[in-house]
Amino acid sequence: MKYKIKEIMPSQILVEFEDESKAMVYINPEASPEDIDDAVSYYDPDFFPEPETLINKNISVDEERVSTRKENSPGPAHTVTETVPCDTDPEEVPDVELTPLVTELYGGLPLPTFHKDQIIISYVMADYYIKHHNDYTLKKVLDEKIEEYITTNNITMEKAVESLLYSNDDLIVHLAEKELENEQQ
Repeated sequence: MKYKIKEIMPSQILVEFEDESKAMVYINPEASPEDIDDAVSYYDPDFFPEPETLINKNISVDEERVSTRKENSPGPAHTVTETVPCDTDPEEVPDVELTPLVTELYGGLPLPTFHKDQIIISYVMADYYIKHHNDYTLKKVLDEKIEEYITTNNITMEKAVESLLYSNDDLIVHLAEKELENEQQ
């Protein structure tokens, strides 16, 4: 699908496709036009696979299986995992149910729907554009996202402050491990 570059920022571009959908695409500062086209294609709706093609036909719902490790297996998505010792007995950490739709930060606030790395780099870039170009556009968009997050989740100042004061490190580690387990399932 054809696309138009709407904005060029440090390490990323904002593009708009001919169907009027938009995407923030991370690119290498030295990327060639062909490399950029390739990066943009991952956000192009024309390249999205049909959902039915992503369903594994080798398994079925309610099937019980036993996990086994293949010899020389690199693991899912070639990730490297590391076991970190915890001072607290796992039996003493309360069970917390995490679901992808209702996941909370360790301080009790719901996770935002936007990606945390995206929001962090966007705030850094907003600061850059304000300081160097006196342009508040990105900051305004980010403020709208944050306002939507606060309003949708009914977050009060007290809840926000309380989440910053939260410091149960063992529970934080346990929640992170649970979240990773849920993502791998």
